[in-house]
Amino acid sequence: MADDLWNAQLTRENFKDFYMSTVVMVYSSVYKITKEATRCENAIVKSYLDVYSKRAAIPGDKVIYVFGDILLENAKHIVEEYPLPADMTYSDRLLDEYTRNSMLEKILAKIDSKSFKMAEFISTDVKRTGMTMHTRKKNDIFAVTPLLVLEIIVLSVLIWMVSYAAVTVPYTKDVLINEKGIFENSSVQEQFISAMGYFPLDVKFVEQTPGEGGEAVPEGGETEPAQPEAQIAASLAETTEPEISATSG
Repeated sequence: MADDLWNAQLTRENFKDFYMSTVVMVYSSVYKITKEATRCENAIVKSYLDVYSKRAAIPGDKVIYVFGDILLENAKHIVEEYPLPADMTYSDRLLDEYTRNSMLEKILAKIDSKSFKMAEFISTDVKRTGMTMHTRKKNDIFAVTPLLVLEIIVLSVLIWMVSYAAVTVPYTKDVLINEKGIFENSSVQEQFISAMGYFPLDVKFVEQTPGEGGEAVPEGGETEPAQPEAQIAASLAETTEPEISATSG
């Protein structure tokens, strides 16, 4: 091999350069195995797609060697899958510009297609899953993921909103506490006197002006002398008429 062999990490940006620098040699080698142009082109296109799919795991200085192994395997496989008649003769064929460009267009169109990118993504995810399987087994009991954290936050907010609504909504129009009754200025004595009118007691309160010695004084300011009990009893006897008896004469 010459010193100008490919020795860089394969990427989407330099893939065209890799193709253009290797396809002439590749076509000549594969055609000797397949002995037919269509089978040769199909094997080459598949080999370039395969090496591109594995680019992340291939070091830069190993790309050309890995690609050679893939190319030989695909060429043998297509010969077995599509055998040619034993008496068929073939002639040597060189790669022309049209064939070179048409194969490149097929490869790039496949690489840039959504189906290829999706398949590549799934394949990469499966590999990562296999590499981290032992780590996931430890987290099988309670796997903490960003989605789980988000679900817990949303659930907590919903529970808080429901609890707050259950406490506040039924009492939005009703007053829970009578602030006027708490902070009214009337004294306890005034409230008690006002409530006495509702009790079954024949009690009348008369405002009187106290005189000397604590006795009540009428509005005229004069006091009447108290009558003795005997005088009160005599006056009651004089004014009371005797009842008529059936035995009296």
